[in-house]
Amino acid sequence: MTSIAIADMLERGVLQTVDATNVDNFLAGSGLRVVFFAGPGNQHGDSHDVAVALREVLKEYRNGLCAALVEGADEAQLQPRFRVLTLPSLALCVGGESLEVIPGVRDWGDYILAFRRYLGNSDVQTSAGSN
Repeated sequence: MTSIAIADMLERGVLQTVDATNVDNFLAGSGLRVVFFAGPGNQHGDSHDVAVALREVLKEYRNGLCAALVEGADEAQLQPRFRVLTLPSLALCVGGESLEVIPGVRDWGDYILAFRRYLGNSDVQTSAGSN
């Protein structure tokens, strides 16, 4: 069973899926690209929490940001490429290059600060809660 937050983002088209065969096409797009490694079955509680945080970031940064969920079968193959050691994780990429990995569940402010490094400020408050 998939996390409700992940299923919702996939259904609404704000989250794509990628695998080893098409991840390069996804990364070739402009702007910041987020590669979401959710973990086995996408149902782990931490995966859901990271998905909720990602969903909120996607709402705030509608332009210049695109996210994709790695198909479970290809996660192990792609983890070394993006320097992902922990599941779930978000890999932030530009121009095909992995710039930063946000491992596990973090405080809301940690997500905002990471995205601000690459996208600048938005109206997001660093003290806002997402979980």
